[in-house]
Amino acid sequence: MAKEIECALLGIDVGTSGARALALSPTGKLLAEAEAPIRHDHRAAGGIHEQDPDEWWQAVCLVAQKIAQNLKEEPGKAELRGVAVTSTSGTLVVADALGRTLRPAILYDDGRGVEIGEELNRQGGSQSVRLGPSFSLVKAAWVKRHEPALWDRARFLLSPADWLSGKLSGEFGISDFTNALKLGYDPESAAWIESVRAAGLPADRLPVVRRPGQPIALVSNAAAAETGLPPGMQVLAGATDGMASVVASGASACGDANTTLGTTLVWKVLHNAKPAAHGGVYLHLHPGGLWVPGAASNTGLGSVRRLDTLPVNSPADMDRLAARYFPTPVVCYMLSGEGERFPFAHPKATSFVEGSPRDAAESYAAQLQSMAFVERWGYEILESCGIKVGDKVFSTGAAARSPVLSQLRAKVLGKTILLPRYPTAACGAAILAATGAVFSGNIVHAIQSMSAILETYSPSPELVPAFDAIYNSFRDACARRGYHT
Repeated sequence: MAKEIECALLGIDVGTSGARALALSPTGKLLAEAEAPIRHDHRAAGGIHEQDPDEWWQAVCLVAQKIAQNLKEEPGKAELRGVAVTSTSGTLVVADALGRTLRPAILYDDGRGVEIGEELNRQGGSQSVRLGPSFSLVKAAWVKRHEPALWDRARFLLSPADWLSGKLSGEFGISDFTNALKLGYDPESAAWIESVRAAGLPADRLPVVRRPGQPIALVSNAAAAETGLPPGMQVLAGATDGMASVVASGASACGDANTTLGTTLVWKVLHNAKPAAHGGVYLHLHPGGLWVPGAASNTGLGSVRRLDTLPVNSPADMDRLAARYFPTPVVCYMLSGEGERFPFAHPKATSFVEGSPRDAAESYAAQLQSMAFVERWGYEILESCGIKVGDKVFSTGAAARSPVLSQLRAKVLGKTILLPRYPTAACGAAILAATGAVFSGNIVHAIQSMSAILETYSPSPELVPAFDAIYNSFRDACARRGYHT
């Protein structure tokens, strides 16, 4: 292994609101970090949610330039050895033979493909995967049906991470088995499921699938000029943001769970066998070999309403004000748009609030409590599928940094919440880059070397009855609206 100061691994995460990047040494030392916003986010009636991939690339160029410059200014001048990219799961990018996008990306929570998903489920035979609009396979079938002229020009059907890796290397049409999952790839058989054929997706438009962390190409001269990254640096296969967050969290044993609290809420549990299928639960394969059943909700930080009437502005101060009200009898379910995919599937679901908050702080407290209740509901569904969820939940995502929310979640879940040193998908991407560039493909060694736990939060048994009662009221309020499993 190269000396720590001589080697840096770059991880880039492109989310709905911005790009985040960090450079780590092979021992997990933070060498540099950067962020850049994504300002344009198009939502419209009918569940439409789109973004311009070119703005993603601009943000990637900005964070890469900042990282490269920061590393040059640091004593020792650490050398960038590899880069991996992670982004949202189920988002579809349609590109031509040169990798140029032909339309805005259709995002993970875009809801326009409900009917097509049901058609494909009827045509897909005995396959265990139940498709919904969150699948990029369904989105691709929608484009084929509704935009035939554009479809005729399409050459590549890609995830955001695939397309951005292509922009870095000039080599398009390569994916990994976590991002390809929602396009219809079965990691167990290493083949595309029957619904891909039923949807009429030509084989030559599907990506070549690699293992996360596997080298795929080198940074091109053109990308080096735009990003400031060294030409010829390795580009390694990334993963979905959910899987990258699992990697960043340090979870590595069977039963370890990971919740990603970002714009949306994502569950993952490490499991030693492929569990039975359940609506909304998808089955990833961990780069280390364990199965990772998981699910994703449309609720999360992106659904929380920041209240101008609160007497403070910083998230930490808002959390401290809210903490006085836990547990609050006010129950709610928060969504930024229309539709939910898990823990229940309802294309017309919208936010609701039941009860009368005494002030803005209690209203905010109810929203945080709702996130914890949704998280508990999701783990209960995973356990009903025969998936053992242990007594530890590793937390990643922006909201994982909140001590108030972490302690609340420990009380609601009745589990110990663990906060890793760098609880971000960008950290997971850096570990994936290190896996192929430094650790000879051994991701377990990479995780053990580069991750560490920063804080732990324990449950409070004396509060179980109070939280259980309000949780039951929350589930009843959802059921009255038809929001049930």
